[in-house]
Amino acid sequence: ARERFGEAPTVLTLSVAESAPEALAEALSPTLFGEATLVVLTDADSFEDTTFPVLERAIADPPDGFAVVVHHPGGVKGKRYLTAIRGAGANEVSCSALKKGRATQDFLLDEVRRHGRKATPDALRALYDSIGHDLPLLVGAIGQLCTDVETDPISDDDVRLYFAGIADMQGYRVSDSVWERRPVDALRDLRWAVESTGRAGVGPAITAAIASGLRNMARIQGMPPSASDADIMQETGIRFDWQVRNMRARAKKWRPDRLARATVTLSGVDVAMKGGLRPGDALDVDQKLHVLEEFVVRTASPSANA
Repeated sequence: ARERFGEAPTVLTLSVAESAPEALAEALSPTLFGEATLVVLTDADSFEDTTFPVLERAIADPPDGFAVVVHHPGGVKGKRYLTAIRGAGANEVSCSALKKGRATQDFLLDEVRRHGRKATPDALRALYDSIGHDLPLLVGAIGQLCTDVETDPISDDDVRLYFAGIADMQGYRVSDSVWERRPVDALRDLRWAVESTGRAGVGPAITAAIASGLRNMARIQGMPPSASDADIMQETGIRFDWQVRNMRARAKKWRPDRLARATVTLSGVDVAMKGGLRPGDALDVDQKLHVLEEFVVRTASPSANA
């Protein structure tokens, strides 16, 4: 899409399983300013007779500056819709899931080499530990490291220095899932953070990360559409341009009044995580986790922005 448009497009990701036909139609409609846009539709096995015609119309008469990627997880479900997409002339790429461990390490090393650089095995492990098994973010981070770090090979110290100040990466993964309106992933990431970080102290760290994502979206929505990535990085303190692009796409999914409502709700959740306002308000660990789980699922649900 970058080669086709001559610039990095805005990326919008929607789950077919979680999106109403109206939401799909809005995503596949021309933008107000004619921006280059890449729409990624996941869970294509969940297409139905009510949702697939939306994609059919977009394929038959694609808006200028638009590209669409349809991701099907495999299997026979939704096969007839895939057949129709193929019949419309879509390019098909078979992508087997990348296994964790050695296969991922080899993939990251190949990505570093693609930039004409070298990295130590410890550097790749440190990068993976910082970001997790999120391939788009890993690829983006490698691009930034190869651009900004002058020493060769890139070391684990370089990676740790580059990610200094990014506290509780797992909390930010929960935040990403919430504000990208992926409730299933939000709940999964929260529970994984609870298991790996510890039940007793996870609450405030999670709410802080979610609040950080919310503040950045609110700031981006308050900036003019012509603001550059550099302007947004200076205003928000976001360190990487790939994070800015992700945040811009995320902010477009939210109406300002819904963000305001989420801010009020989140402030209450944060107070609950820290013991409440009055004597007797303190929750035990299980109660805190219930409050957190209810918040992330309800907030991430597409209906929260309806």
